Amino acid sequence: MKLLIIDDEKSIRLSLQVGLAKTGVKIYTAASGEEGLELFRNINPDIAVIDIKLPGIDGIEVLRRIRKENDNCIVIMITYISEVRLAVEAMKLGANDYFTKPFNIEEIKDTIENNLKYLKLKRELSQDQYEDFTEIVGISDQIKEIKKVVQKVSNLPYNTYILVQGESGTGKEIVAKAIHYNGIRKNTPYVALNCAAIPQNLQESELFGYEKGAFTEAKTSKKGLIEESHGGTLFLDEIGDMDILLQAKLLRVLQEKKFRRLGGVKEIDFDANIIAATNKNLLEEVKNGAFREDLYYRLNVVPIFTTPLRERVEDIPPLIDSFIRLYNSQLNKNIIGMTDAAMEICKAHQWKGNVRELKNVIERIIIFQENECIDIDDLPHSVISDIHMINDKNIIDMGNNNLNLEIVEMETISRVLKQNNWNISRTAQELGISRLTLRRKIEKYSIMK
Repeated sequence: MKLLIIDDEKSIRLSLQVGLAKTGVKIYTAASGEEGLELFRNINPDIAVIDIKLPGIDGIEVLRRIRKENDNCIVIMITYISEVRLAVEAMKLGANDYFTKPFNIEEIKDTIENNLKYLKLKRELSQDQYEDFTEIVGISDQIKEIKKVVQKVSNLPYNTYILVQGESGTGKEIVAKAIHYNGIRKNTPYVALNCAAIPQNLQESELFGYEKGAFTEAKTSKKGLIEESHGGTLFLDEIGDMDILLQAKLLRVLQEKKFRRLGGVKEIDFDANIIAATNKNLLEEVKNGAFREDLYYRLNVVPIFTTPLRERVEDIPPLIDSFIRLYNSQLNKNIIGMTDAAMEICKAHQWKGNVRELKNVIERIIIFQENECIDIDDLPHSVISDIHMINDKNIIDMGNNNLNLEIVEMETISRVLKQNNWNISRTAQELGISRLTLRRKIEKYSIMK
């Protein structure tokens, strides 16, 4: 396991190195955002501890760039108490936790050790135990419409073209797998290519394959993903990141239903269901010259739009229930559910990472869960940070959920007051409200020491 510490204060880097030495993790350090990003790309750490205030590229920008390249790294931010709002912003960008200076080294050590256990356990579980969750879950009108489309296209007697568009983490690949595995093609090949994860100079050989001697490294012949998917489904994830020249070659294959391997002369027949997905606005990409208009219209025969989770809050409870069942089975646990107060916090959270973020949160909770029911204290800081931004407007905006949210607010204020030994100023700062507002709420809820 590898840990990267990015902080411009040498004393903090040293104290973290000394304090975490016995965890057994290999520790790397950097003193600036630029140095940290370069080191991150070279070592691919499992956990990164990042100071928000850095010379040059600040910690928020470092986090933003890391999350574009790596969803799996655990990121812990460090900040001063006066900058707690920046920490909340970091949570929304994908940070897993944060600590305020001056921090307790034992608390950070415990957090990192727990994360190391989580990562180790996850890696030890076999691939069979961690099969992808492919059921489309939800009760919203948006999900009901997607299910109708999936049911129709999954049983078409001929191959077609489907374009799934939506933010990252909204379940585009789940839609693709539902189309493939719930219809007449379930016993045929399902082949996926993530265009954003493969360098552009390798995309063509991955897609088309190659013959021996086609280029220096081609010691043997290799089938491409197009050939592997013949008769089944080819899923092209993040199609918006495909090289513009390769787009032209792909379009020709889709039109002629034939292709050649790199370095080959023989034409090979090809016919498969094509499902493309993207988190980009492809029409805007067409206008900007980054995506071929003819390929867009070729792929967009059956359009499907996956809505962000924050716009279909009613789907959060059934999703949580389904993930609890999934990980109960995989981890041999018996968690019966989530309390109403904890559920209200989950419903209030923005879920910038959408369903993927929710799934990861539930998995992580259940790995360490000892009680039979998930409560507020079991939720990670990244989720309850939204509730920390408490004000009267948030209460009004919740409409019919006022009563439940007030219970959540009261419990949250009580907990943060206790954590800060009833220091009103510090608690108000952490909650993002004024001292006067905090005192009013203490009086309103009759919160006692």
